[in-house]
Amino acid sequence: MPQHTYFNYLFSDDNGIYLGDQHWKYNYDMAIYYGSGGSYIDCRCSRWDVQDYTIIVESWLKKDEIQELRNNITPGAVGELYQVLGKPHYYDKTWQGQNTIKILPTPSSVCMPGSTLKSMRNSTVCYVKNYTEHPVSNTDWIEIKIEAMVSANQSL
Repeated sequence: MPQHTYFNYLFSDDNGIYLGDQHWKYNYDMAIYYGSGGSYIDCRCSRWDVQDYTIIVESWLKKDEIQELRNNITPGAVGELYQVLGKPHYYDKTWQGQNTIKILPTPSSVCMPGSTLKSMRNSTVCYVKNYTEHPVSNTDWIEIKIEAMVSANQSL
């Protein structure tokens, strides 16, 4: 019988993190889901700020992931249903979910050294208001920043 300090885990670049009987498909601490087919980009989170109904997320991606994200968002296509009192209701102005993303702190983030994302944030459905990119010098990485409005409907 293993001791209580025994923690059997395996890490693979192809299969993600495997903990005993539990297998997670993510290699990093954040996933950005887009579209309705369950497609996502697995990435590291370098910033996740929430202020009222605005969320700002930063990460760094490779060129092919950047292109995939660009093809599935329409920055600025966010509308607000006006209300005098209460919380605002934002919606995707494309009306087809082409600007809707779900940002998820992955279950595997609890096993990543230094990452406390899973214990600090919840998954959030939002509509991209602004999107910026900056190349990281001397690397193949590109830093991205997504500014989005939180959806009143939390299902993607």
